[in-house]
Amino acid sequence: MEQLIQTITDYLISQFTGLDFWGIIQIAGLILSFVYLILEFEQKAAMWIVCAISSVIYACVYFNSKIYADMGFSCFNIILCIYGFYKWYKHSNKNGVQKEESEHITYTHFTLPQFTKTSIVSIAIWAVIYLILEYLTDSPVPVLDAFTTTLNIVGTWVLAQKIIEVWGYWFVVNAVSIYIYCKRGLHFSTILLYIFYLIASVYGYIRWRTKGREIH
Repeated sequence: MEQLIQTITDYLISQFTGLDFWGIIQIAGLILSFVYLILEFEQKAAMWIVCAISSVIYACVYFNSKIYADMGFSCFNIILCIYGFYKWYKHSNKNGVQKEESEHITYTHFTLPQFTKTSIVSIAIWAVIYLILEYLTDSPVPVLDAFTTTLNIVGTWVLAQKIIEVWGYWFVVNAVSIYIYCKRGLHFSTILLYIFYLIASVYGYIRWRTKGREIH
């Protein structure tokens, strides 16, 4: 047992000493991502700005690790962040929306038509991304890379609508991403981040559900 603890301790220390360039920027991304999560829990529009900066960092990381679909999503996510910020900011300043409401957590649920359309679009996006990865890149994990990227794209749109089921999207994305990043040998800080994300996706759902107010 003592030897196991020592092995784990030595591994953790090695991950945060003698860092190279990619290790340093992944730790920077880790810190920004923690800030993003806190803002997302509280539904603060500033989360979209932090998310955009984090996306720039991870686009570089994913490119270096040949996780091309996630890299593409990180680039595309910058545009989605602009959309999300605009939508949340517009909603909080919309005529007829009370200041009290804009300062509190609100959410809605998927309607059946919304979920059906979202599912169909998700399948189409996954197919396109998979074919690109399979035939136009040297991606070692095209199926899963396309899967997580698809859920990230669709999930970001769902988040912009404040649909509470977005936390289910994040749970699945994070679980699969942990497997991919372990397989591709990414820095421990990135894997740790997604383990934290996995736990946070459960906490986020509970917080929105218990502290928030459903709107129609």
